[in-house]
Amino acid sequence: MRGNLMILAVALAFSTIACNTTGKKAEATGSGDTATTVQKPSTVDNASLEGTWELKSLTTAETAGKQLKDLFKDKIPTLTFNTKDHKVDGNNGCNGIGGTYESEKGNSIKIGDKLVSTMMHCENAAYNEFMNGLKSTTNFDVRDNELTFISGDIVVMQFVKK
Repeated sequence: MRGNLMILAVALAFSTIACNTTGKKAEATGSGDTATTVQKPSTVDNASLEGTWELKSLTTAETAGKQLKDLFKDKIPTLTFNTKDHKVDGNNGCNGIGGTYESEKGNSIKIGDKLVSTMMHCENAAYNEFMNGLKSTTNFDVRDNELTFISGDIVVMQFVKK
């Protein structure tokens, strides 16, 4: 009898540990040449996008290994979300941008193909890379005043709340 209780207690302990760790997996993603660990996207909604965000990092094939200060020497890109109307405006490090975005289910977002911009050319801004990053974004996450744009399971951009 005592042996059966011991086996039951061990089985219960293992099942409790297994249940508590499910869904808490972290992923390694690239940020230039340095891998960073980020948590899986939390369950967020459109309202968490509200406000102005300044670009903190941009990780695309074109920008790999480059620092933000080298990509945008004159102006750091920003986005301002009006979640009530699903509108966004800001700048891409060179040009003014604006338009609408879609975010209807949880943390999904479609933004890049819905924006228009002015057409200036700037020597010191990776504005095309920024816009391509927006177009590739499929999901977002907001934690501790940081907005992360994700493509599939890869972090593309990170912003900080202004």
